[in-house]
Amino acid sequence: QGVASISPSPFLHLAKLGLSVQPWAAIMPGGRAFPGGLMHTGGSIADTASSAPADEAESVSGFPSMVFAGHTKAVSRAVFIAGGSKILTSSHDGTAKLYDATTGNCEQTYHGHRGAVTWVAASPDESKVVTGCADRVARVFDTASGKCLCALEGHAFQVSMARFSLDGAQVLTTTAERVARLFDAQTGVLVQSFKGHIAALYSATFSPDGKKVLTTSHDKTAKIFDTQTGECLTTLTGHKAHIYMGSFSPDGSLVITASADMSAMIWEVNTGFCRAILTECQEAVYSASFSSGATKVLTASADGMARMYDVQTGYCDRKFEGHLLAVHDAQFSPNGRRVLTASDDRSVRVFDTGSGHCLGVFEGHGEHVYGATFSPDGQCVLTASEDSTAKLFVVGS
Repeated sequence: QGVASISPSPFLHLAKLGLSVQPWAAIMPGGRAFPGGLMHTGGSIADTASSAPADEAESVSGFPSMVFAGHTKAVSRAVFIAGGSKILTSSHDGTAKLYDATTGNCEQTYHGHRGAVTWVAASPDESKVVTGCADRVARVFDTASGKCLCALEGHAFQVSMARFSLDGAQVLTTTAERVARLFDAQTGVLVQSFKGHIAALYSATFSPDGKKVLTTSHDKTAKIFDTQTGECLTTLTGHKAHIYMGSFSPDGSLVITASADMSAMIWEVNTGFCRAILTECQEAVYSASFSSGATKVLTASADGMARMYDVQTGYCDRKFEGHLLAVHDAQFSPNGRRVLTASDDRSVRVFDTGSGHCLGVFEGHGEHVYGATFSPDGQCVLTASEDSTAKLFVVGS
């Protein structure tokens, strides 16, 4: 497989369903595709609907209450801003858009890229928008006017992630290079580089207080850097394969990493000590995140399941089952009562955290679902799909 990061098993399952697949067009250099990066061809919405048993999906409506149209190619990312009243989207058509979540009207389009836009995010005060693109440039826009304030250049590969600092003054970018970069969000000037990895990066993120940067890499390690100096404070070593992503606990004292070695690991930030190895998964772990109280960890795996673990014991408390293919993302609702999963089987599911029961399967995605997220109040779910739309589903309290 070389350095391909997608498990072969999804292709096997798709063949059984009578579907064909090909690598995602926005694949990273060297054949690296991010989790969830499958392009599905053939089949229909019925393929998604058929994955829900008759006694499930009765608690939540399976069809969208709003469809956000206007893009001409796949919507790679969709996020809530303004307390859930606005929606930002990025698309392979080379643009990002701002929508009113209530009316579905497009209020602004952000132009300037010369390739597929794979990332979009807002600054903490939501006055600025940052995009990452296959044209190797990240751009910062004024949210209201759509004016491009600056271009963040110097990357050798597509910009897969771009995150604002806590004060919105800087932007952290990730590419398939061995370095993460920090730019001034007003001028576009390079402020800091985070070096030390010996293979391509998968992700980079700030700690909750913004003083540290966490990176994950194909070199099987994660690193914690000082944001201001760029010094590597700790190298987290122990995984046996590349690490897809990492995230801090809400208080910044712990880190969770998700790896192709079929495990997730919990680390102490100050010491680099591995507190627990979560090994229940049968295939690669694509994502892992803490609950709001940092007492639980939620993982998403290529084996088609999401799992919830106890942080103190490392014990698997709950399995969330039902997907036919790899689950590339899983997250807790804001109140922790529900779990949201997005899968390569074109479906998004909502589960009850306590019982593990599937409350609903969101239908209407004729093509691949790139991601799904809860609204800030947990009442709605927003999805980004290859069918060129973002969709809003009501899930209730």
